[in-house]
This record gives sequence, C-alpha cells and structure tokens, in this order.
Amino acid sequence: MFQSVRVVKLLSVALLFLLGACASGPQLLPETKRLPERVELADVPFFQLSDAQGGPSALAALLNHHGVITSPGLVDQRIQQLARGLSAQAGLEVVARSYDLLVYPLPGNLDALMQQVSAGHPVLVMQDRLFGGPGAQFALLVGYDQRERTLVLRSGNTRRWYTSFASFDDAWGEAGRWAVLVMPTTQLPEQPLKQTWLTAAQALEQQGRAAAAQRALRTARQVWPDAQL
Repeated sequence: MFQSVRVVKLLSVALLFLLGACASGPQLLPETKRLPERVELADVPFFQLSDAQGGPSALAALLNHHGVITSPGLVDQRIQQLARGLSAQAGLEVVARSYDLLVYPLPGNLDALMQQVSAGHPVLVMQDRLFGGPGAQFALLVGYDQRERTLVLRSGNTRRWYTSFASFDDAWGEAGRWAVLVMPTTQLPEQPLKQTWLTAAQALEQQGRAAAAQRALRTARQVWPDAQL
C-alpha cells in the first residue's frame, strides 16, 4: 500500500517536471543568450488583417519597412496576378521578389530568428492556430524578451502580440517552421550563409529580376570574392 502511494507520488513529480519542461519551450544556445536581453523593432509598420491568413498585410508591412510604398490591397492584387495556384508562402515570396527584394530562408529554430531580430531584421513567419482563428496565419516577428521568455509579433489585428517561446514554437512547428527575411539585395543578414544567399539571388534571376540578382551577387562578393550565380 505504502509502496503504491510512493510510486504514484514519484510519477506525479515526474509528470510535473515534464510539464514544466514543455511549458518552458525551446532552450536557447549560449550565443543566443549573449544577445541583448530585450529587443523590439518598434519602427516596423503594421497593417490590420486584410485576409484570413494575413499574408498581404504582413508583406505590405515589410515592403514599407524597406521603402516600398504599398498596401495590403495592392499586395493582394499582385498575388492574384503573379502567384495564382502557388502555396501561400510561395506566393508571398514571388511577390516580394517582384519588388526586387531578396527572400532569404532561415533555419527552423528560434535561435536563428532571434539572431536576426537582434540585428534589426523583422522575420516573416507562418503560425498555425496561434492567434485564435482556424488554420495558419502569417506574422512578423519584431521583438523578444529573454528574461520573460516572450516574443512580440505583428499579426492579425494586433500590433503587438505577446506570446511565450513555448507557444510560438508549437504553433510555428505546426505550420512547418517556415521563416524568411525579405531584404534589399545590398544588405546581408546577420551571419549570412553563402549558398543560401546565392540560391536566393538565383531565384531573383529565374523570376526575371536580373538586375536585382546581379546586385545581390555584388553584395555577396564583398564577403565571398569567388561567389558565382
């Protein structure tokens, strides 16, 4: 009898430990922990939800951030013109490149995203069921707080959506861990990867944006003199 009670107590303690570990979310790498404790890119624009997934709103905010004056409605028109039949993510990438901006994919871990935000780069992500509605939604990751283990996103009709590392990681994982930077071709991301950058430049070239692709190549050669498309 006493042994059974003891086993139950031990199992309860173990379960609480596991639940606590899950609730805390992903554990950051040492180099991520050395980033500034709190960052928020307050100057990133915000447009309210313009469609069920918020893709046009999120991309319009990024485009305006990089000096392209547009609106969610105009972005949606371009999606209909250029990306009909593509996935929502691929459609946003095609439209971003149509403005001569480079789409740089990021690894599927929170460390990579926080590294870019710390360097001043908002990250376009897709989440699944994080914002209270059914299905996936796009958002811009614009900030984090390491002490509170929270992130700040622009999404839906909320300019500053706060979510825990754990909730974000779960919702991001459900949506396939898609995350990209949309950047000028003259600016490299933080700790750029040569092949990732060149592949992104090739995508510009393949979409008929040859001049933008060559600008991206010149930018690459500042770091990798032997870079080729």
